[in-house]
Amino acid sequence: MVIVRLYASFRQLAGVRDMEVAVPTEGTVRDVLRQLVELRPALAGRVLDNGKVPKFVLVFVNGRDIRHLEGLDTPVGADDEVTIFPPLAGG
Repeated sequence: MVIVRLYASFRQLAGVRDMEVAVPTEGTVRDVLRQLVELRPALAGRVLDNGKVPKFVLVFVNGRDIRHLEGLDTPVGADDEVTIFPPLAGG
């Protein structure tokens, strides 16, 4: 199981901060996000939109930004943590 930690508006939409998501043995971030949307439909189009992470959404695996890893193809496994931040505004 992968732990998914949601922040700000994503936490509100999902109704939870942390949840466990089952992924295949050789799972990827894409698998995690698809499963997350299936479990929490309110996140559809927000964490994964047409197969891509929306532009200003940040996704980390074990504290590392997936943009600097293998993107949605970044491998994940048991005991990994995927953290998702919604777009933030302010100054």
